[in-house]
Amino acid sequence: MANAMRLLIGFMLNLAALTAVVLGNHHESLSLSPAEHSVVRYTNESLIVQCRSPNPDVRLQWKSPRGEIIRENKGRIHFEQTSPEQLKIVFAHIALADKGNWTCEAAEGGLHSKSFDLIVYQKITFTENATVMTVKEGDKATILCEVKGEPQPNVTWHFNGQPISAGAADDSKFRILADGLLINKVTQNDTGEYACRAYQVNSIASDMQERTVLMKIEHKPIWSPSPFVSLKYAYINGTATIMCEAQAEPPANFSWHRKQKHLHSNQKLYTIETDNYWSRLTIRVVNASAFDNYRCRAWNDLGSIERTTRLEQGEKPPAPSNFKLRGFNSNTFDVVLSAPRGKEDRGLMEVNGFRIEYMTEMEFKTDAGKWTYAKRKDYPFEEGATFLLTNLEPDTDYLVRAASRNLAGFSDWTRVEKYRTLSLEPRASAGVLQPAIVILAVVALCQVLRPSLV
Repeated sequence: MANAMRLLIGFMLNLAALTAVVLGNHHESLSLSPAEHSVVRYTNESLIVQCRSPNPDVRLQWKSPRGEIIRENKGRIHFEQTSPEQLKIVFAHIALADKGNWTCEAAEGGLHSKSFDLIVYQKITFTENATVMTVKEGDKATILCEVKGEPQPNVTWHFNGQPISAGAADDSKFRILADGLLINKVTQNDTGEYACRAYQVNSIASDMQERTVLMKIEHKPIWSPSPFVSLKYAYINGTATIMCEAQAEPPANFSWHRKQKHLHSNQKLYTIETDNYWSRLTIRVVNASAFDNYRCRAWNDLGSIERTTRLEQGEKPPAPSNFKLRGFNSNTFDVVLSAPRGKEDRGLMEVNGFRIEYMTEMEFKTDAGKWTYAKRKDYPFEEGATFLLTNLEPDTDYLVRAASRNLAGFSDWTRVEKYRTLSLEPRASAGVLQPAIVILAVVALCQVLRPSLV
């Protein structure tokens, strides 16, 4: 009995060894192309793997990682039979769910099989696409940044280019959440750009993507930091301009008032120009009644502010004297200007600057003799100074005029002068020497003659 048992056990062991050899031989009888045991792809990429049998009589089939037989011959995942001994599996657009072990085997069963592991990575994507958000001052704000990717990306936050150091406590300024950034008790200082940066490293490559959100803080109007002038001057038949600048979110509405009257633009007395953060009132002073208090009000749904500018009567400045060209080249005019000085002391109404307007003669003719589109430059007053007009066109006639400025406005314009820039082409004949050249020549001559003069 014991001998019979030993014989049975020996037979079973020999049978198992033979089965293993046969299984190994059959496993090696199939081949895959590409032959890698692991294939790595990103989502939405394509892939074709060919399974080949040395025996054309063996019918092949593909199985998914879940054991499902691929029966479709078209679609996102399908098979293609190119010859009796070849069967391809085609992934038109790979998805994350496709990862796992894919097997090619004999359809009738048996021991024929060959498999590969499909490893699927997903590039970084953001589910949110808003680029601007608005939050009321004092509220909490959550900037969403839900990131998808395989492997899961790491996320960091930056504010106006600087990294954010976030705490875990509820009372900290910033808290990094799984899908965003929490900001407690927002203030106007929190206005700016918040960048969510996602980093990903895998066996194929590394990747970094960034999503930027501009956060605006809703608040009532506040005056802009530019200097406020509470007292302005003008002269009769002149004009006065009063500026009103305020920051607000949403942008402020502006209105102008004189006493209890709400002012509007009209052709006779007032012109009002308004943008998101400023408003400008221009007053035409037709008589002495225009000298009064003018009040600007800036407001939105969160509050309002207002302030008053006093307009008083001043004196019209005298037109510039000694207006002439001192020197020029192909792109610059050097202009002499001075202010007439009388015996009387003008005090506050003394000339404090000049304005020069200029345009090409062709532009003047095109504009029907108007100065609407003339270029202009303003200069502070300096005794004995000259003033440069630069970036001119060479070999071109320019029309030039000037006016004086004081606290009450501008003077009448001088007579229009016509000046011409030099050509860039060298001149063969001797021309009139320019003042700068003459000065340089005199200096050189003095240096030569100095020893003999001593």
